[in-house]
Amino acid sequence: MITKDRNFYKLILSIAVPIACQNLITFAVSMADSVMVGWMGQDQLVAVSLANQLFFVFMILMFGLGSGGNIFVAQYWGKGDVGAIHKIISIMGKVSIVFSILFMGVALFIPKQFMGIFTENPVIIDLGAEYLQVIFVSYIFFAMTNIMINVLRSVETVKISVIVYTASLIVNVFLNWVLIFGNLGAPALGVKGAAIATTIARMTEFLIVLVFMIFYEKKIKFKAKSLLHTDFILLKDFTLIGGPVVLNELLWALGSSAIAFIVAKMGEEVVAANNINNVVWQFVAIFIMGVGNAGAVIIGNTIGAQEYEKAKEYANTLVILAVMLGIIGGVIMFTIRPYVLMLYKVPETTKIVTMQIIAVSSVILLFQSLAFILMIGILRGGGDTKFVLIADIIFLLFIAIPLGYLAAIVFKLSIPLVFIALRCDEIIKVIASLFRVKSGKWIRNVTR
Repeated sequence: MITKDRNFYKLILSIAVPIACQNLITFAVSMADSVMVGWMGQDQLVAVSLANQLFFVFMILMFGLGSGGNIFVAQYWGKGDVGAIHKIISIMGKVSIVFSILFMGVALFIPKQFMGIFTENPVIIDLGAEYLQVIFVSYIFFAMTNIMINVLRSVETVKISVIVYTASLIVNVFLNWVLIFGNLGAPALGVKGAAIATTIARMTEFLIVLVFMIFYEKKIKFKAKSLLHTDFILLKDFTLIGGPVVLNELLWALGSSAIAFIVAKMGEEVVAANNINNVVWQFVAIFIMGVGNAGAVIIGNTIGAQEYEKAKEYANTLVILAVMLGIIGGVIMFTIRPYVLMLYKVPETTKIVTMQIIAVSSVILLFQSLAFILMIGILRGGGDTKFVLIADIIFLLFIAIPLGYLAAIVFKLSIPLVFIALRCDEIIKVIASLFRVKSGKWIRNVTR
């Protein structure tokens, strides 16, 4: 049954649109980085793409931490318990600092060893290591910003994220132009300049959020002194419910890095083409991710208020929206392929491969849309984190990656067939998630 509650649609738009704007700005940053680095040459594009696999794993891990915290913050907000939200923020802050230190250590001390996982090309390894030894500083700023933006989103404060990431876009693009190419009298630093620009942009994001939290935020009124205290009862709850989310995202990120490893073995042209494909995917998935994240907030708030039948209605409506968005996004993705390639200075062989990969991705997008909104927006938003962990990881690690490896490395199948194999888990996740949502067993009130 689809909901007729007009308030639901108003909430979806009021939360999803600012999140979609944030995603659009984030996409613009990724696009600018990709295009500007690509102008230097294919080696630089491949080096930065592979080096950013470390940040990708870290980013997904922070997304998992934020999503795990969102379950509690959204439900406690629906219940009206702000004190518990302060304690959850304290737990998230401490965990994010530990993870930041670990990933910063890899980027700073063993960058060449990390790059060596993906390539044997010494030029690409050196360029990637140079990039990592600068950008590692940005990780801690990204982590803290990510936590606060997620918390604010869970209490339906979303417009600040647009301000934060707009400032980040302006700073990043301007400094890329200055530092990568040596404009305004600055030295031409290449990939190192791109790393410096991104680091300063991340610092800018953090400072804006910090000022907002101290002087303007009026809902949760979080104080820094709350970080000094740990509620061990809530820590236990967070570990049981949020722990699977963090583990889920970590394993998924490692699985995605395994996919990057398989793609890297197919040649530098395929790596460059996949990088361009990922940028296009980010663009068309902007509103899908916005609706999914908005859905998680609304589902969490509704369950926290103990309105379980209404939560089921909202879930059914989200499934219909996922289908519509997936079809529209796939058509757009397929249509804009040749126009996107005009922005890149890559060889003709890379352009041909890119067209093939984007064509496959445009079909798979329907299933990715359904999988994201079902698993992140509904199941995880409803507190059913263990099911999402099991489904997401089993299908990726034990089906998609082995099939992709066989297709690419053993049987050396065509590039479109390899990418279908690598993304087949999305189809299986949709089937499993639909059955789970229909069962109603996903609704879990995690508040005390």
